[in-house]
This record gives sequence, structure tokens and C-alpha cells, in this order.
Amino acid sequence: MSSLAEIWRFRPLILELVRRDLKLRYKNSIGGIAWSLLNPLMQIAVITVLMKFILPTPVKDYSAYLFILFLWNFFQVSLADGCVAIVNNATLVRKVYFPRAILPLATLLGNLFHFAIAFAFTILYFFVLGTYPSHLFVNGVYPGPLRPEIFLVLPVIFFMIVLCLGFSLILAYLNVFYEDVRFIVTALLQLFFYAVPILYPIEQVKAKGVYDIYMLNPVAALLVTYQRALLLPPTVTQKGVQLPAVGVPWGYFSLACVVSTCVLGVGFLLFEHYKWEMVERL
Repeated sequence: MSSLAEIWRFRPLILELVRRDLKLRYKNSIGGIAWSLLNPLMQIAVITVLMKFILPTPVKDYSAYLFILFLWNFFQVSLADGCVAIVNNATLVRKVYFPRAILPLATLLGNLFHFAIAFAFTILYFFVLGTYPSHLFVNGVYPGPLRPEIFLVLPVIFFMIVLCLGFSLILAYLNVFYEDVRFIVTALLQLFFYAVPILYPIEQVKAKGVYDIYMLNPVAALLVTYQRALLLPPTVTQKGVQLPAVGVPWGYFSLACVVSTCVLGVGFLLFEHYKWEMVERL
């Protein structure tokens, strides 16, 4: 708790680091923040064309379900950036005392800013596509009672932030002592993309009988919950047979929340216990 209180006292420094990172990221860039949307938008366009014209996966408005890409990109970029947050600021760490956990936190908050823009774009896209407002209501019937799942969106984002920060702290600590960690993380994140339900509906995973093992992955559980909170389950057919719809995975979502909190706790403990060893190593 003392480390959290110390971080809170240094909040002006956190905001300054976030501003610095945003300025550096788009220095001499004409497109600016728009570039943060371009990559996932291109992925969505490519996957939608693939699903619609090449792989016959009859899912109506499948592009809408792909907007979990923005949340996945937030996770992916936050881990990659957080991993090198201490090493990239080695001079600052050696010269001035401040809670070292501030650096991965500031990096994550910068990426959260980009995700907030992407989230606003997601909602706008849903309205333009006509997906909303029917998905706001039970069984897609308007007027009617609101779907309670809608209120899961912010808790999912919160626990994704918790999980990202926890992993970022652990990886940033490890990368100070073993700089190969950054390259391992980059490679694993590319592979991990196929272990979350973006290229395929979660209904297909359940049909294969590996759903319970698959959903032990907290990132997959959070992404599925996020998707089902925003949108009603899609109608998915496989070999002409309609697959049972998968709703909000309440049990696995709860487990993901617990795991995320534990990961964050481990990250803070590492930084608190080895804060001076990290400075000496740098």
C-alpha cells in the first residue's frame, strides 16, 4: 500500500511522462494520432474480406465482432512498450529517485489514450453499420429492457488494464537483467494472436471441445466477455450446422479478474523488492 501511495504522490510526473511519450511518438508526423487507428482498421478490412469472399464463414456483420482487435492491440502494444520502459529511461532512473513502476504505468496510460480513441470509433462504427441500437436491448428487440451485459464493458477494460500493468511490471523487471526478454515477448505476442478469438468465432472453439482449456487464458476470457458485452452472440454455422451461441463466460471472466489482480500484485512486489538492484544493473 505504501508503494501505491508513493505512486499517487508522483502523479504530476506520470502525466508529464505520458505527454512526453505522446509528443515523441507523433513528432514530425502528418497523420498524428490517426496512425493508431490505421493498423487495426486494415486488419479488420483484410479479415472481413477473407471471411466474406474467401472462407465461407456465414457470420452476419462479422466486421463488428472484429473490433476486439482494438482491445487486443492495447494489450499487445502495452506489453511490448512496458517491457522496455525501464531500460529506455535508464538515464532518468539513475539520476532521479521516483517509484520505478511509474515508467511502465505511464507507458500503459499513453496506450490507453489511443485505445479510448479507438473505442469511440468502434461505437461510431456500430451506429453507422446499423448494428446498434438493437444490440443494446434484450434479444435485440427495441423498445425493451437493456441487456445487463452492456455494463460489463468498463469492468472488462479495467481488468485488462490491471493485467497489462501487472505483466508490464514483471517484464520490465526481467528485461533489466536479461535484455533478451524484449525479443522473446515480441515473438510470443505474434504467436499469442492466434490463441485469442479474433480470426475465428469462439463458437468454433467450443465445437472443438477445447473451450474449457482455452478460456483459462485470461486474455481470451476478457476479450470474449468484451465482445459479448458490446454485441449479441453471432449466428455461426459449420458444415451447414448452426453452432450453439456462446454468451458471457461469467465463470471464466471472474477467474480472469482474479488472475489479473494476482499478476499486478506480483509485479508491484518485484519492483518494490528489487528497486535498488535494478538501478545498479542499469
